[in-house]
Amino acid sequence: MTTGMRDSAPITRREYERLTRQNRALSEQVRALLVLQGIANTLSAELDLPILLRQVALAAVRLVAGKASALYLSDPRGDALYVEAVEMAPASGELDGSASLGGISIPQTPRREHPPIPMGKGLAGQVALSAEPLLLNDPTDPRFPPDVLGVDAEVLGVQPTALMCVALIFKGRVSGVLEVAQTGGGEGFDARDLDLLQTLAAQAATAVANARLYHNLRSERDRIIVAQEDVRKQLARDLHDGPAQALATIAMRLEFAQRLTENEPAKLPSELRAIHEQALRTTRDIRNLLFDLRPLVLETEGLVAALQRFLERFNTGDGPRMHFEANYESRVSRNAEAITFAIVQEAINNVLKHAQAQNCWIELRERPQALVVVVRDDGRGFDVNRLREEYQRRGSWGLLNMHERAALIDATLGIRSQPGQGTVVMLSVPR
Repeated sequence: MTTGMRDSAPITRREYERLTRQNRALSEQVRALLVLQGIANTLSAELDLPILLRQVALAAVRLVAGKASALYLSDPRGDALYVEAVEMAPASGELDGSASLGGISIPQTPRREHPPIPMGKGLAGQVALSAEPLLLNDPTDPRFPPDVLGVDAEVLGVQPTALMCVALIFKGRVSGVLEVAQTGGGEGFDARDLDLLQTLAAQAATAVANARLYHNLRSERDRIIVAQEDVRKQLARDLHDGPAQALATIAMRLEFAQRLTENEPAKLPSELRAIHEQALRTTRDIRNLLFDLRPLVLETEGLVAALQRFLERFNTGDGPRMHFEANYESRVSRNAEAITFAIVQEAINNVLKHAQAQNCWIELRERPQALVVVVRDDGRGFDVNRLREEYQRRGSWGLLNMHERAALIDATLGIRSQPGQGTVVMLSVPR
């Protein structure tokens, strides 16, 4: 009996230790889930992109007990990663920041600028290409030579002894990379840490996309306000320099004609004919201004009629000869027609202002899946890439406006030009 009791004691002790370990693991899992929930709530509410990026990086370094973390975002073309946030694990009790993450402050630290990381370079660049998570607990792993690991060490500002790297994936596309490192004295990372980091990366990918969308919407709103103000200023200038001046001249000539009736009646008929011609020209100018503001014919008769009416004004002047050809029966939506007209109008105005062309061809072609519109000229052409680079300095946004309008109707806009070889603008509007 005594022997049996002594034999059962070690078994009970082992069972107690196993249950204790399980309980500790469950407690850690619950804590991690609660932390993730707090992080998710914070990230979903944050729309300031720079603050959000720091929140994600700081959440990562604290969630898996790392020493340093880095958050990279990929450029739209997918050629490189940009270092957007680098965070170090703060000292215990550090609460001197201005923004918080689930009750944890974000320290005020100056941001260090880093050059873009080419795709495939360093561990982060490799994860961005493969979209596969990476866990490294041995910095001497022959798969990752020192020059590869050195890229990440330079960004993180520490020499990692363990490192995890996961992709931010939104709608099936890698939008960035999240990386966490430990230094000497750390116990390394395990599969549970990697799972936590991947969960955080999934939350961060959605939050970053939302913040970017919010930023783009605000930028678009500001751009529209500026554009509307520019249109009002241009309309005021056009009215002042055109119809307003002409009407003032007509008024003076009518006063002169009244004097002619008393002093030189024989000259009155020719003067009245001149006043009549000027009044007709002024009426035409006003109609053109009204047409540019809101072409009613576009709503009542459609895109072809609106373009014909728009082009009529240019075949009587000294500018390029307009050639219009339309094969367009199955109409696209009214909104798509309105935006298509605005893009063609902008393209033709560019020809008139800059191309020094002899001819301009406008073609509408129906395709099974799209309406294709082509505007081409035989003018002097230009360097498209150079013009885009000069946008900010020039303060000219014509081509950018055309691309943005095309995006509103999911259309594709292409512009081809070379100095001395004319310009071709092609718009493909999906049905």
